[in-house]
Amino acid sequence: MIPNWFLYMAGFSMVLLAILQLMQRPRREGDGLYARFVNLGTIWSLVCFAVGVGLLLMALGYWQGPLGLGTPPPHKVPRYH
Repeated sequence: MIPNWFLYMAGFSMVLLAILQLMQRPRREGDGLYARFVNLGTIWSLVCFAVGVGLLLMALGYWQGPLGLGTPPPHKVPRYH
């Protein structure tokens, strides 16, 4: 079980990282739409944003993660001896 504080911290930092990466990308004068937005840096920023949103959804309880809920521990039967 991952603690909620870690999910909040990691999710928020990933979303912030993605936004800052998109804002601070180097650009040249006269670059078109394709040269500005269709490249590996933009794809990486979108991946970071998606992972951050997924972590925040897990922290808020809306999503259980890619593996779902864990299996509950086996029921312990009292042993009489």
